[in-house]
Amino acid sequence: MGTRHNNFAPVLRLIAAVLSLSATASAIGVNYGTLGNNLPTPATVAKFLKTKTIIESVKLFNADPDILRAFAGSGLKVTVTIPNGLIPSLTKDDEARGWINDHIAPFYPKTKINRVLVGNEIMATLDDNLISNLVPAMKAVHRALVKAGIDDVQVTTAHAMGILKVSEPPSAGQFWGYDKVIFEPMLKFLRQTKSPLMVNPYPYFSYAPSIADYALFRPNRGVHDSHTNITYYNMFDAMMDAVYSAIKAMGYADVDIVVAETGWPSAGDPNQPACTVDNAISFNGNLLKAVTSGKGTPLMPNRKFETYIFSLFNENLKPGQSNERNWGLFRPDFSAVYDVGILKNKQSRPAPRPAPVAKNKQSRPAPRPAPVAGKKSWCVPKASASDQALQANINYVCSQKGMDCRPIQAGGPCFGPNNVRSHASFVMNSFYRLNGARPFNCDFAGTGVVANSDPSKCFIFFSSLGLFVNT
Repeated sequence: MGTRHNNFAPVLRLIAAVLSLSATASAIGVNYGTLGNNLPTPATVAKFLKTKTIIESVKLFNADPDILRAFAGSGLKVTVTIPNGLIPSLTKDDEARGWINDHIAPFYPKTKINRVLVGNEIMATLDDNLISNLVPAMKAVHRALVKAGIDDVQVTTAHAMGILKVSEPPSAGQFWGYDKVIFEPMLKFLRQTKSPLMVNPYPYFSYAPSIADYALFRPNRGVHDSHTNITYYNMFDAMMDAVYSAIKAMGYADVDIVVAETGWPSAGDPNQPACTVDNAISFNGNLLKAVTSGKGTPLMPNRKFETYIFSLFNENLKPGQSNERNWGLFRPDFSAVYDVGILKNKQSRPAPRPAPVAKNKQSRPAPRPAPVAGKKSWCVPKASASDQALQANINYVCSQKGMDCRPIQAGGPCFGPNNVRSHASFVMNSFYRLNGARPFNCDFAGTGVVANSDPSKCFIFFSSLGLFVNT
């Protein structure tokens, strides 16, 4: 936290920010992915969203010119994303100006571009070159926009929840390792430019049957934060408050928080029982109520949150297990996979409403999501697992967002011994730790097992999605 010459300045800034944020209208957005060979044209997508849905904004994982042209004049807000690999070059002002001149200026303001994301989940890439250049690139892109006469487009980036070293209890939220080097200058930049911190809170990835109700906004006894004496009745609020606590601890409670991605898959493989239409309705329906109600979270009361659901369509070319292709609110023909109130002027299937918390003695509290730090367990292949099955596990894990499989590639620190079983042990354990070290996340169609001792000299240990690498 920087030196303050006026003792009242932080207080006045915080009061002004709270008043401003409490008055901010929520916006319901959607992530518009394009990994499908049967998706409708961007022009028909823009028309559909504008005329048939309450969706106000879309977030792209690129800056597709066809999509940007198609959304011209629609009034829908569009967030574009700069590819991760361009970040180091965009620290140079001339490169940043070139990117803005090529990808933003030709479409603005006819297309209502409101935000540019410099990369996606950069901290989860484990790439020091990308991480160290992230904030300088954000600053250079902002300067390029100003130079082009575009002063109402925010610049930020989206983060996986792995930015948190501590997330339980929510009041103890703390960034993982990069607080002073990365997050201090980033939050300062976001404050100066009135841009939000964007995060991807996914209760789905922490799912276990024992905490299903807590993850899905269903009635449960709650999880208690003894530091604040607050009981949380859904994981989403807890995740959001953990992020808030982390930025507040650094003196940046006035920086807005936007939900860049969240959602729930409606279908999956037989070993993915959580992926059902009913669960997707429960999560997304109650999520939308929560973020638009104005109730806020326990540590951020009276707030609405700009929120982008993942995702718009089921995308048939996404790799991995079936759930990866079933996150969409809509099928490519625009028929609803389910409707939680997104469609206009249509009787929709209502999302289950949270019931009052049961008080009878037979109701059992949802177990507190166990913190990962210090947990001595690893996910390893079963001795009976075939190389073919283990290779399939490697292919699946390495296709997931936030996973970095470069350590097992040639020249990587975990390449040797160069065999399928060793590499599978590394990636299966990485996936297990990244998703909360739950036994459910070490099943791998019956080919994985939780062990109580470190199986190799090379492993990645994830703590609340942060990481620590040992070799």
